[in-house]
Amino acid sequence: MGQAIVNLRRIDYLAGLPAAEAEELATVSELRRYPNGSPVFTQGEAMPGVFVVVQGALKVFRTDGRGKIQVIDILQPGTCVGEVQVFDGGVAASGAEAHGDTECWLVPAGALRIMASKNNAVAMCMIQHFAGKVRHLISLVETLSLHSVPERVGQLILEYQGRNPGRALVEFKETQEDLAQCIGASREAFSRALRLLADLGLIQSTFPVVRILDIQKLQRYARG
Repeated sequence: MGQAIVNLRRIDYLAGLPAAEAEELATVSELRRYPNGSPVFTQGEAMPGVFVVVQGALKVFRTDGRGKIQVIDILQPGTCVGEVQVFDGGVAASGAEAHGDTECWLVPAGALRIMASKNNAVAMCMIQHFAGKVRHLISLVETLSLHSVPERVGQLILEYQGRNPGRALVEFKETQEDLAQCIGASREAFSRALRLLADLGLIQSTFPVVRILDIQKLQRYARG
């Protein structure tokens, strides 16, 4: 029970939840384990609740009728997915699969709705959380529609570098295929873009390790 509460409080909008309410949510939540590549939920199906990543990662994506994949996000431990469907009652707008062997806490939709209705602070934090996700999606639309593949790759490198400010070295855990799907490109186009950025003197690449040679020039290039 104690570990369940710790994991639930890793979610930003549940971090300040009083002990009694945190225990109440933990009691009805369950730990689920998924081997690498297995589906966690499917686009178009009902969502049972919010999935909180505890270990491993979740690849969240949309597919079209031709099987083309657009990765929306790769969620790391402490992040979650499924809140929109909790409150609008709709089906999953995307699918998700385990990215590596993964553990998630599943918080039932009904319990989370009740908690938000009883606790104004939780409700306000969830609104802020939704706003952040909307900004992420707006940024994704801009990236896909207004920038070339090399510019998108530059933006992706800078995004990962921003998780460890001050370091010029970026070490990707994802494959080139996964990263290409994040920016709406093929693996081949992603690889060509890395070579172009290297030829321009912006990076050195021995994938999965990329060294940024001039971060300011890379930032200017990525802006287009």
